[in-house]
Amino acid sequence: MLSSIVVSAAAQAVPASLDDQVLEFTRRALLDQAQRSGFIAPEVQLSLPALRAQRPACPAGWDIGAEDLGRLLRLHVVARCADGRTPPQDYLLRGTLSAEVLVVLRGVAPGQPLAEADVELQRRDISTMPDAVSGLAAVAELVPRASLRAGQVLQQRLLQAQLLVRRGEAVRIVANRDGIDVQAAGEALDSGARGAAVKVRNSASGRVIVARVVDAGVVAPADR
Repeated sequence: MLSSIVVSAAAQAVPASLDDQVLEFTRRALLDQAQRSGFIAPEVQLSLPALRAQRPACPAGWDIGAEDLGRLLRLHVVARCADGRTPPQDYLLRGTLSAEVLVVLRGVAPGQPLAEADVELQRRDISTMPDAVSGLAAVAELVPRASLRAGQVLQQRLLQAQLLVRRGEAVRIVANRDGIDVQAAGEALDSGARGAAVKVRNSASGRVIVARVVDAGVVAPADR
């Protein structure tokens, strides 16, 4: 049998029992973790097994710490009495996390940049999706690895960096020499996303250089 408590970012009453203290500590820790990850309006639901024996008293006060909050289905929290004599109390809790995350509204093909019309914020259970996305800014210049379907929660693992330069395509080589901007035409010998090092052949001289992708169809000689 499980005793449960549903908690959110709203202020809660000061807990009295050790169980309530552990639940409140874990709630706050998980919400803080979710907010640092950028989730919008996160909510946590926690449950713990019913007591088989009464918890010992600790007049000196409990020091509660997280041993493992990485797995919501098995959260390990320990309460230690400040007197140093009372045995520590182990808790194994279960939790679920929901938040406002981006959900795909229509099919998106692999490699197709995402637009605002393709997604919508919806509240979803993301307990098993720690890489769910809450804003398009977080996936700028990322594109789907495979087709996305309507109703699917957008996750970082489903995306990859957008290729700004493709092998065999014409590129513009830009450089600055002694304060003077120099440009030349070239051909990409590799494909790459922003910041990637690619080989480029100068169309005029035939020389092959290593360059860094700086924009769509634009590269700059890599620093040596």
